Amino acid sequence: MPDGLHLKFGFIGLGNMGTSLAAGLLESGAISPENTMIANRSLGKAESFAKRYPGVTVFESNLKVAEGSDAVFVTVRTDQLLGVLKEISSAGKGVHVVVVNGAVPLSVLEAVCKCPVSKLIPSVTMERGRGVSLVSHGPSVSVSRSRSLERSLGLASKVIMVPEDRMDVATDLTSCGPALIAEMMHQFAEAGVRHGIDRKDAWEMVLETMQGAALALASGESVASLKERVATKGGITEQGLLVLEAELPTVFDMVMDRTLAKHAEVRERLMKDIDP
Repeated sequence: MPDGLHLKFGFIGLGNMGTSLAAGLLESGAISPENTMIANRSLGKAESFAKRYPGVTVFESNLKVAEGSDAVFVTVRTDQLLGVLKEISSAGKGVHVVVVNGAVPLSVLEAVCKCPVSKLIPSVTMERGRGVSLVSHGPSVSVSRSRSLERSLGLASKVIMVPEDRMDVATDLTSCGPALIAEMMHQFAEAGVRHGIDRKDAWEMVLETMQGAALALASGESVASLKERVATKGGITEQGLLVLEAELPTVFDMVMDRTLAKHAEVRERLMKDIDP
């Protein structure tokens, strides 16, 4: 199968995630504008995106995008997903459908759209060339198609293959992660504000410190090593760590419990809408 620059890619849905995904792949050079087709309920939004990347073709029909693509990313809202998959089902097995939604089992997705289907959970940070793409392939996806998709995504993100039954937890860690981490950073900075630091200065301090810590950990240093280098025995940092080590496990378990319950609720609602 040809590389990403010579494959034709389609994008159905240009919400926050769809826009970040398409932009990330285009910015990284994984795909070319000339081989990219897009469709969106709001035509104006699709046309604005095409102006940003000259060469991208806008279609009003989701089916036309699917029929013209080697791989089509479906990034619509959960309540629109099944309708769009049924709409493009006549495109047949010639197109690799990549569904950006973890709610419905792959076997059901393939039965609905009658195409080979993979699940993809990207991150909005892909537009910055960073973040994780979680991927799980359906039973009808060939090795060549799976490798082609993973290769293209790998130019704009870190690709991690995830068993379908672990996708919800992995989604919380990665796709939900930017919002959760941003909120933690915000609350850390706001604690500084409440104790006398200017808000702009507090945010810059936290942001730069977070980036430095991330680079240290990305270089291979362990969490334990970084903590040991900063927190001396009986010192100031140790007091803060004692609070976090006591409180954060419960906080993050609560976060997971709430998000996983929501995953289950959405899945149950969608499955009721699928014809038996």
